[in-house]
Amino acid sequence: MPINPIELLGPALLLAAVAVTLVPSKRLLIRGFVAVCGGATIFITVATKIGPMSIGPATVGEYFLGTFGPVSAASLVIVGGYLHKKIIGEKYQTSHALLLCLTAVGVVFYPLTFGLSNFDPYELGYRGFSIPGLMFAFVVIGWVTRSVDVLCWIALAALLYAFGAYDSNNLWDYLIFPIDPIYAIVVLAICIKRAYRRSSEAQDQLVS
Repeated sequence: MPINPIELLGPALLLAAVAVTLVPSKRLLIRGFVAVCGGATIFITVATKIGPMSIGPATVGEYFLGTFGPVSAASLVIVGGYLHKKIIGEKYQTSHALLLCLTAVGVVFYPLTFGLSNFDPYELGYRGFSIPGLMFAFVVIGWVTRSVDVLCWIALAALLYAFGAYDSNNLWDYLIFPIDPIYAIVVLAICIKRAYRRSSEAQDQLVS
């Protein structure tokens, strides 16, 4: 089975982000060059060299994608945003709106999908207007909160699904990846902890 190159985009971006993070240089051109080389290395190697090699019932590429991807549009937006900010030397911060959306979807979606109820929301990704309606609600949230990453998330998921970029016809697979809500919950917890610490420090200064 041939490897879909688009499915390697997420893992390539992940490697590029790791490569840029490990580079100590503060020069824009060097960070950009490292990111391109890191992403291109995994993309070309898996897609053309070792990907078609067979190991048991599947190929190396299938095992690789089964472990590292394809990732969701949310992951692509987050990693892409981090990579962009890292290259230009700025601090990346996911919008609170996107973090809350991912947390809400993850907390509701995955427990139901894994059998805590007779209702399986994953089936809604194959048909009907429930998931498109949810996507429209996220667009409204992104528009009201002026969160560009939310709008990019939904737009990218819709484009990937419309063009059949992944080997799936379920809209959920394009929207969210299991690691997305975990990331969102961790980042929100860190933000709440920092806000509480700042509030405590401000109260201490008032008392003193």
